[in-house]
Amino acid sequence: MPASKKMQAGFTLIELLIAIVILAVGLLGLVQLQMTAIKTNSQSMTSTASKALAQKVVEEFAALPPDDPRFVDGETGTWGTYTEQGGGTYEVTYSVAQVQANGNDVSQLFNVTVTVTSTTELMGILGNKQRVVTINTLKRAI
Repeated sequence: MPASKKMQAGFTLIELLIAIVILAVGLLGLVQLQMTAIKTNSQSMTSTASKALAQKVVEEFAALPPDDPRFVDGETGTWGTYTEQGGGTYEVTYSVAQVQANGNDVSQLFNVTVTVTSTTELMGILGNKQRVVTINTLKRAI
């Protein structure tokens, strides 16, 4: 008896092509997911680095002696430029303002605002942007 064509086992060429297309779509989705994860990880590293740098500068301000000349109402300046390993390069600025309560200056109490700005644009999920972190602290001065 001759064997009919329906008795042969295996895949047809069309079935094989459909399987390859489905596999390719799935792999492209995984590649996009991996790229998003890498970008998010990079943003997380720069966020952590900039916040740690801002906290470091705030602690340095807190350690300054009370008679430091920077503790004057309206004082602003640049603290410096820092390069954090794996986190980028940042410019640190500060401003000092005397604290007021009920419209009156509080004796020798100053609000110090430290701003950390990335000097390079960061490639993010939502496009290019600079990272800016701002921290405030209070310091009593003479």
